[in-house]
This record gives sequence, structure tokens and C-alpha cells, in this order.
Amino acid sequence: MANGSKRHYPDAGPNGKGYLIYAADGHMCAQLMNPDRPRWKDANRPTRSEKTSAFDGFSAYCGRYEIDEAKSIVYHLPDVAWIPSLIGTKQPRPYTFNEDLLTFSDKATDEPGIES
Repeated sequence: MANGSKRHYPDAGPNGKGYLIYAADGHMCAQLMNPDRPRWKDANRPTRSEKTSAFDGFSAYCGRYEIDEAKSIVYHLPDVAWIPSLIGTKQPRPYTFNEDLLTFSDKATDEPGIES
């Protein structure tokens, strides 16, 4: 954030968990979930509300990736995704490396007081 603080990815909540996998052949896969989502009362017969709640706390897509080292941006190119409109897009992910830690970080455009 502009004041130096950080915030969690909203869909994943403060305890978010997930996987981000990059393969040497240029493919990637990302899955992120809120582990605090309510469990379904009947795992075989979830209600409409339970299904909605489960998808509200989950994000996933896979496809190819490209790296622009000069700009420190990796682009995700989803060809499968839980959000249909994500398929076929080019998603920029600005990154930094600190020793072995990869961090994605971008300017927040929806922060109060910040104009995009």
C-alpha cells in the first residue's frame, strides 16, 4: 500500500494458501484458496449457497508464461481458468527476487486516495 503496509489477496483471506508452479517448458499453473471457507454440510449434496461460498474463496488458472527480465515482469497467459474471461489474456505480474524468494508486487490501483 502507499503507506508501506501490506494487505492479503481478498479472495484468499488472511490465511490464504496455494500453489504457483512454473515448468521449464514454459507452462505455469496457479491455484489460490481461502482455507477458512465453510465446509459443506453434505459433501455429496452442497447447497447453492455452499457452492457459491466455495468458489468465492478460490482462484485457479493454467497456461503458458513469458518473462521480461528487463522490466521484471512475468506474464501469465491462461488457457484454462475458473474465470472464463481470463482465458486468452496476458496477465502482468511484476516481481522481485530476494535471494531465493520470489515476490509479486504491483501498485494498488484500488487503494483509497490512489488514482489509476
